[in-house]
Amino acid sequence: MNGSCAAPISPASPVGLECWKGGTIPVEMLGYLTFLPIERRPYRLTLAPYSFLWLELQQKHQPAEVIMNFVEEARLNATAGWEGMFDGAVCERLESVNFPEYLPKQRWFAGKSHHIQSTRILDWTIFNSSNSALVLVAVQFDGGLSDVYLMVLAMAFGDAAEDLQRTSPTAIIAPVISDRGPGLLHDGVFNDSICRELLSFIQNERDLETRHGCIRGLRGKAFQDLLGTIADPLPVRRGSMEQSNTSILYGDRFILKMLRRQEPGLNPDAEIGRYLTEKARFDRVPPFAGSIEYEPLADGEPSALAMLQGLIANEGDGWKWTLEELARYFETCAPLPFPEDLRADLEAPIELPRRPPLQLARDHVGTYLDSALTLGRQTAELHLALASAMDDPAFDPEPLTAGDLQVLLAGLHQHACRVFDVLKEHVAKLPDEVVEIAAAVLSHRTRILDHFSEALQPKIFQIGRIRIHGDYHLGQVLRVKTGFVILDFEGEPARPLADRRAKQCPLKDVAGMLRSFSYAAYSSLINYAARHAGAIASLEPWARLWERCVATEFLRAYRETIRGARFLPENADDFRKVLDVFLVDKALYEVLYELNARPSWVRIPLMGIMSLQL
Repeated sequence: MNGSCAAPISPASPVGLECWKGGTIPVEMLGYLTFLPIERRPYRLTLAPYSFLWLELQQKHQPAEVIMNFVEEARLNATAGWEGMFDGAVCERLESVNFPEYLPKQRWFAGKSHHIQSTRILDWTIFNSSNSALVLVAVQFDGGLSDVYLMVLAMAFGDAAEDLQRTSPTAIIAPVISDRGPGLLHDGVFNDSICRELLSFIQNERDLETRHGCIRGLRGKAFQDLLGTIADPLPVRRGSMEQSNTSILYGDRFILKMLRRQEPGLNPDAEIGRYLTEKARFDRVPPFAGSIEYEPLADGEPSALAMLQGLIANEGDGWKWTLEELARYFETCAPLPFPEDLRADLEAPIELPRRPPLQLARDHVGTYLDSALTLGRQTAELHLALASAMDDPAFDPEPLTAGDLQVLLAGLHQHACRVFDVLKEHVAKLPDEVVEIAAAVLSHRTRILDHFSEALQPKIFQIGRIRIHGDYHLGQVLRVKTGFVILDFEGEPARPLADRRAKQCPLKDVAGMLRSFSYAAYSSLINYAARHAGAIASLEPWARLWERCVATEFLRAYRETIRGARFLPENADDFRKVLDVFLVDKALYEVLYELNARPSWVRIPLMGIMSLQL
């Protein structure tokens, strides 16, 4: 078991995993439950039928007495309050020692692969009646890269410090000494009073001057309806799954997303969420309830520090649910011979049908097809809502000009050529079962590049640009009783903010979801085959059938719902050509990722490229 693992088991049975990460603690990634520490012996687990665990192995924290020794050795002088903390020798120590040690330990810190050269406090303000401070910290890395992070700092003393040290040691930044005695400087998100003050800041639309700017609370139109008539303070709990942000949950009403990594400019998640809630009245997203904005005094764009949304009662995300459905599907299909009547259809590319799939296929794939139909329809409804503005330049649909096409084509060519070159370098290192399909994809290099040029001709690509999701996959949707709710409009995290806010062809979203279906099918097959030797060969046709049927239903519903929209080709052949461009581009992105992370899995995107039969 490495850094993280999934272990689907069926039927229910106890297992002993050979784990050699002694001294680490498994943490379940979906509910973030902490398991017993791993020792140097088989790790015992029992799972229910068709279930799985996704675990992250975290380092076991130091014993309290070790931490206390550190506390006694290096205390920051906090007797002068926050003004003294952010000035002189104390500030220098924070910037040179404490922040560089603290930041890489945080889940939301995106610079773990880079060495921190220095940190610097850019701006700050006292918050919550002097009990905390909001701070913007610039982080300079070796090589010239830099980022800015939002931190909420607080100090704990006495019993509160002991509780924090015991329950959340990674939230501790440094030991301090003040008029209240010894204490701990820590992440203020772990203080319920500060979390409630953040909500109140939005509710009351307060303003707060910083040393070099201003922070404002913005209450959304949906706030009061979401809050209701509750008199007592909402209970606070902290989310635990985020990689790049921090979530604070308030009862069953709100979720506040703190945007840790700061970028100047409008945050697309807050911008799109507000537009869909307040203008488009689209109810398939968490309702926008407010935000906290930062405006610098000097020249510079404002940025979002946090976004508040309504909390959605749900049955889990689409990815987890799909994997559970596929586990049952493979268990059912494993003893069955694959129907010869369906085998020929697997070799042809996925079409854009107007009719439901054959009953024989539906009998095997089951009710997931209805969910795919619903998701396809709601995806189209999302795109129609995003294109419905007529008086907002940020959302008005725009035509793709010849110049736009040339820029798009150049980017596609550059990305494809880079991936092909890397794949060629790695072919000799790939597993034997992957080499053949990798060679086949490389042999299609010219054909794929030519398809980009053919499909992006102005006479074919007569479509518009609209705001889109930008990072659309099964993990970005929640299952609810009436279908799905779509989350997280920040776009691909690695891309610059301007790119994530740019208007694009909505078929990029469609391609992202289709590739997610493919990944679900084949990752589930790999997990099943890991427990059943020799199962891949017999079950691969079933995986292809599932992917094909689900993708077909998704596309059928999307096309029927979007029909007549001026921003997409009406002709089915042109629609298919353009969609294939984005499918190939997405699969090539996956190839590059898998070559660096999981070479044995690179077969999944390579098969996706070959299935298009360009």
